[in-house]
Amino acid sequence: MTRTANKAARDLLLGMKELPEQGGGWGLLLPRGGDPAEQSPHAHGAVHGINPAYLEFVPHTSVSNRGMGVFYGLWFAIVFVLMLGSIFVRGSVDIDLNEYLISTFLVFFVLVGFPLACVIWAYRSARMPLAPPVILSRTLRKFYVWVDRKRGWMVLDYDELHPAVFRSAIVTTAGSATFFVLGLAKLVPGTRRIADQVNPAPPLFPAERPEQVWEFIRTYMDGTPDALPPIDPMPPLQDARADHARMDRLLLQDMVDEHHRLKPGVFNKIYTWFWGGVSYWTERCALWVQRTAPRPEYPPELREAMQWEGENPYRTRAPTAEEQQAWTGRLPHLRRRWLAAAAFSTLIYGSMFLIMTVGA
Repeated sequence: MTRTANKAARDLLLGMKELPEQGGGWGLLLPRGGDPAEQSPHAHGAVHGINPAYLEFVPHTSVSNRGMGVFYGLWFAIVFVLMLGSIFVRGSVDIDLNEYLISTFLVFFVLVGFPLACVIWAYRSARMPLAPPVILSRTLRKFYVWVDRKRGWMVLDYDELHPAVFRSAIVTTAGSATFFVLGLAKLVPGTRRIADQVNPAPPLFPAERPEQVWEFIRTYMDGTPDALPPIDPMPPLQDARADHARMDRLLLQDMVDEHHRLKPGVFNKIYTWFWGGVSYWTERCALWVQRTAPRPEYPPELREAMQWEGENPYRTRAPTAEEQQAWTGRLPHLRRRWLAAAAFSTLIYGSMFLIMTVGA
């Protein structure tokens, strides 16, 4: 439900035109400025890097959709070529191509247009610019968020933002879940209407977690380094050997423990096999896209502000031996679980491939 939760969170925030003046069923407002804290600071896996110049958040945009585009685009292109090509070669299409121009165009469109469209879909999914991680510059006191090629960079003044936790519930065939999103909204002056917003952390549960992430941000901006707990080390983004460890955190989240072992429960097993069968190869493609897709450069003023010298006073917990094994693809139980999921996914798509091509 992670992808669904992320999409629902974006729809929820984009659908809210105004920020209520009081908390309620929609969520709650958080303290800002010099207001007293109600929670202790904690990063909860939302922070990828921290230093005196800037805070780098963990990427949580819709990379899964890009992976689906690459995998399904190429998969459908091959299926169309083999399936429709075999029909044409066997003479199942009884058309005089020299006599009927329209029929010629239709056959050409089916045999060439469909596969070409799928290849274009896959190429665009792989090579369209990918948003860099959200950056909070402590020096400039601004958030930098890449929106798209049309809008470019959205720059939001930290001191002007209104923090809130947005609540939403989703119900799917795999079950139901309630999740909470930290949203930082810029309001139109003199109104409660939302002009822009940034969601620095992925959907979290329970509600205290996004509050604690906000207190982590507040303490980082205006407190001292020793007031912050150490952040957890993250699997490297550019190392393919860490893909299975990252898929644990992206797809399964709280269903696996800190040792990458699946927690007991029938639902956890069913959910893991369901997503493993349906999404294994699309997620591997998504992580490949995240490593290789072109990224827009940070604005010049941000690149300059990201420079700092001296020792880093902010702490990052040292990775355990088990985490290091997981990140280099050498943790036995993690390898077995995802290799089994890969085999199951290959069986599903391979069977469909044979039915659609050989059966045609």
